[in-house]
Amino acid sequence: MNQNIVWNLSPEKCFEIIHLTLIDILEGNRDKTLTLDALIKNLNTRTKVYKLHNEKKYNSFSKYLKEEYDGLLNFIECYNFYDIIYNDKEISIKLYKNLVDLNDIKYSGKRITRDNEWVFIDD
Repeated sequence: MNQNIVWNLSPEKCFEIIHLTLIDILEGNRDKTLTLDALIKNLNTRTKVYKLHNEKKYNSFSKYLKEEYDGLLNFIECYNFYDIIYNDKEISIKLYKNLVDLNDIKYSGKRITRDNEWVFIDD
C-alpha cells in the first residue's frame, strides 16, 4: 500500500463507485458469477470515465484497489455478499444479491496492515 499517491476522488466516493460497479457487473451475468480477470477488465472499462488520477498509469480502479487494499480479492473478502470461488485454474467472484444492503455498506477506511491474519473487533 502506497501512502504517497494522491487520488482525485475521495476514498468514500471510490468505495461507492467500486461497490456499485461490481454489483452491476455481477448482476448482469448468469449465476451472478464472473472470473476475477473478467471482473477486473469490466470494472476498468466501466469506470474509465472517472478521472481517478492525473497520471495515466494510476488512472484505473484496479490500480486503486491494488494500492489502497492490496488488490481486489482483499477488498472483496471484507463483504459477505461476495464469494470467492477457487477453481483449478481460475478464481471466480459470485454476488449474493439477497445479502446486499446498499444503505448498510459504509466506508470504514483502508486496512492499516498488510497481514491477512489480523482481525479487528469493534466494541
